[in-house]
Amino acid sequence: MKFGIMASHQYPHEEDLRAHLSDLFGTVELAAELGYDSVWTINHFQSNLATPQPISMIASLIPRTGDMTIGTGILLLPLFHPAHVAEEFATLDQLSGGRVVLGVGAGYRENEFAAFGIDPATRFGRLDESLRLIRELWTGEPVTFSGKHFSLEDASIGVRPLTPGGPPVWVGAGGTKAVRRAARLGDAWYAPGNSPNPSFLPDHVAVYDAALLEAGKDPATVERPVGVELYCAPTTEQAVAEALPHARREYSTYAEYPALRWQRDRFDELVVNTLLLGSPEDLVRRIGELREVGFNHLIFRPGWLGMPPEKVRASLRLFAEEVFPAFR
Repeated sequence: MKFGIMASHQYPHEEDLRAHLSDLFGTVELAAELGYDSVWTINHFQSNLATPQPISMIASLIPRTGDMTIGTGILLLPLFHPAHVAEEFATLDQLSGGRVVLGVGAGYRENEFAAFGIDPATRFGRLDESLRLIRELWTGEPVTFSGKHFSLEDASIGVRPLTPGGPPVWVGAGGTKAVRRAARLGDAWYAPGNSPNPSFLPDHVAVYDAALLEAGKDPATVERPVGVELYCAPTTEQAVAEALPHARREYSTYAEYPALRWQRDRFDELVVNTLLLGSPEDLVRRIGELREVGFNHLIFRPGWLGMPPEKVRASLRLFAEEVFPAFR
């Protein structure tokens, strides 16, 4: 089992962004020292929280992360031109020594699509074309491509990736059709672990495995990441007391977007079913359940709005010391 952290670089607009980023970089450096496997950046535009852009964040994190994998969790691919993404991630692949993952998703916030003049109904078609075109460009050979959304004529990228064929591609997906698409287009399905429906993950793992076979891929060879919310303290009572107010504040902020209002209305269900707030013993049990479902790379947000950095770091340290050994 691998363990990674979401950098979670989202902050209230009125607060000191540079101070927050300095704290974040220190936390990521600690995670590297403690032996965490990966770190992931966030992508939003015109957000109700100050959200530095993920490609710039990855570049800043490369010298601070040792041998950790660094990726986007996720990049809103329909809002980018695939030639831009192919060049940027080939560059990051070179800069990082081959440690980058391109994690992508279709997006959901209406204001983001409006800002770029993109019809949200086209997002899945754009995602599909973009990934096919990016992979072709990563070969380094001239590409001629004529699609519904993108076209190139005898074009090649200026920087070839260090990794043969380009960085791994993870596709975030939360519905049956989208999970099938992830199996067809990606190297991994980045599963959302915050559904209040306890059958969501096992049901969709089965969908994913069947779709992998249909695509001619071996289910036994793919990486299986899942994103969750996690906080570790000596007792579960302490973990809940320290983390829950901050998690509630962050989820309430997300719920200002129509597509996520359910997270405010069903927050208590999320707490019970998906927020991993607990003692090391409780977390070993709950992570063991995710491993039994089939996941082998747990990625978690280690803190939420307003949580002091020292609390975040204490949780990361305790988790590494007392939970890692149960899975490695």
